[in-house]
Amino acid sequence: MCRLPRTRARGRPLWPTFCIQIGGPLRPRAHAATISAVGTMPSPLVVDALREQLVRVLDWYRHERPVFGWGVVLHRRNERGKLRFGAVTPGGESLLLSQPLLSALAEGPCWLDGAVRVRLACRQVTQCHPWLDALNRPDRPPLVEAMAVCFDPDASAAECEAFQTMAGTLTPATLPSELFLLLRKRCNGWPL
Repeated sequence: MCRLPRTRARGRPLWPTFCIQIGGPLRPRAHAATISAVGTMPSPLVVDALREQLVRVLDWYRHERPVFGWGVVLHRRNERGKLRFGAVTPGGESLLLSQPLLSALAEGPCWLDGAVRVRLACRQVTQCHPWLDALNRPDRPPLVEAMAVCFDPDASAAECEAFQTMAGTLTPATLPSELFLLLRKRCNGWPL
């Protein structure tokens, strides 16, 4: 319940023009700090914006250099309070990046922003423990914890320098920005 601001009375200053909560101070919620520290899952507007950017890049390449027929945007995503890799396809599908999906991407050549050819590989960050393996959901393939982004050895020094922050082993927390990966055709196992 809110009460209206007080007027100048008995020498007291005028209250600001916002409502005052009657009752004791509210306790902060414990999970609010956890969520803000980890980040939030992209809203549908962010997913739509990433998809639109990807479609524009693919359209540009179709008109200028028709070598890329499909692409995917890899980004940071919050899944139940834990940062994970997410993927957005040209069809607007937003999903968690699983190891089989990354393996499918790694089978063929990929280009980062259409400029430099890269190889992708799945990396394990945490040690495997039998009791942790028991917590995995059998109906879902394992998710990607980290991935290695390696430049093609034939890439020029200028190309590699422009994308240096994207190279190496990346985790969702260390991902510098979204990765726009362009391919000649859609990989097997990926949605449109």
